[in-house]
This record gives sequence, structure tokens and C-alpha cells, in this order.
Amino acid sequence: MSNYKTHSLFSLLITLPLCLFVIFRYLDTNFKETLLFTSTFLYATLFMNPDMDIASKIKLKSLRGILTFPFRSYSKVFKHRGISHHFIFGFITRVLWLGLWAALILYLGKKTFSTEKILRLSRSYKDELIWIIAAIVLSDASHILLDKISKKRP
Repeated sequence: MSNYKTHSLFSLLITLPLCLFVIFRYLDTNFKETLLFTSTFLYATLFMNPDMDIASKIKLKSLRGILTFPFRSYSKVFKHRGISHHFIFGFITRVLWLGLWAALILYLGKKTFSTEKILRLSRSYKDELIWIIAAIVLSDASHILLDKISKKRP
């Protein structure tokens, strides 16, 4: 199985440039959308990948440890190579997990939020959400593909 560095290098040196080539060549996009896609892809690759089910093993006193902090408890709930490595459900569980952390922070900060506000915001930022989701899904796909390739090798 591939390790963190191999996954990161594969995603950053092969998958991301390939995605950016397709975006520039075939999609009508602007700088803001491309920057949003790229930054989300970087975060998803380095700090929100399918291996967050072992985040509790990352040293907390490091940049990676701090940026993967919300997933320390995630790794206690989900076993390694379980649902986190499923193409669709893995993405959904990690996004929902981050959403729960955001809701907790908003609640503790006494900021009011409602389903209506969330739906209004998601409608207002629909295009941005599509770019964010695409970046996370493509980053996950890269990770899972590399796992499958390395699993087939003797």
C-alpha cells in the first residue's frame, strides 16, 4: 500500500496538473474558481484524504497534526480502509464530519444558524460548492486509484 508521501506526490504532481490542464483547456472558468479548486484540492490531498481514519496516529504538534485535528476523533469512529476509502461514502463522511465540527464551533460561539440559512448560503454559493466538491472528489479518486494500483502489484 502507498504511504502518505507517495499519495501526496502522486496527487500533486500528476492528478492536480492533469485536472488543471482539463480545466484550462475545456472549461470556461475564472481565476477565483481555479484558485478555489486548487486550494481545496491541496487541502483534501494533504489534510482530508481517505487515510484520515488513522489521523489519531499523526503527531499533533505539527502543521499536519493541527490541520487534521478535526479528524482525530473521526479515526476513533471509522476503521482503516473501511468506509473512508469508499469513493462516495468516504467523501460524504469526511465532509459531514467537518460540517459537524463547524456546527459545534458555531454553537459554542453562540452564532445562530438554521437549515434555512444553510440552504440560502448553499444556493448563493452554488458554483463555488461545485468546485469544492469536484476538488475533494478528484483528490479522493487519485488516492483510491493509487491504493488500487499498488494493491495489484506483487
